[in-house]
Amino acid sequence: MSEQVTGDAGRGDQIPGRLTEVGSGWHPLLMRLHSQLLGLAVDYRVEEFASRLGGLRLYLQDRFDSHGEFDGDWADTAGALVEVAEREAERTCEECAAPGRPRFHGDRHRTWIRTVCDRCHARPWPGGSGAPTCVRTSDRQVPERRPRPGGPRPRSVRRRPAE
Repeated sequence: MSEQVTGDAGRGDQIPGRLTEVGSGWHPLLMRLHSQLLGLAVDYRVEEFASRLGGLRLYLQDRFDSHGEFDGDWADTAGALVEVAEREAERTCEECAAPGRPRFHGDRHRTWIRTVCDRCHARPWPGGSGAPTCVRTSDRQVPERRPRPGGPRPRSVRRRPAE
């Protein structure tokens, strides 16, 4: 098996090259994770890195030894470190690093979930409509309900079996 390298070289294959994808409050915990991962393997690579549903999602590229064998020990150790960082992010404000929790904001068309503290939650989110500027929003529009041609659909009646 050959080792595959994924990720955009312009964005960086390690955590420091991708810090702009999350709020600055998570930067200290991510840099701590980066130094821990460097202690395991200086050439580790990030496959996916994102803020989703108020939490951090981080997936690392698998490692293989010189004989093409999967390095399960590295995967277990690195996975445990990533899991700790993801859980810590769910309790840390993404903006200021204070203790926080996931908060919902939005309307019937779109909703954002971000982990923020009480102080940052009380501040209006930039963007005018209350949408955070650093969180992706869906461009999908909810289709308008139109009446069915020929009138409403008849309701089915459930009959009891004859005894």
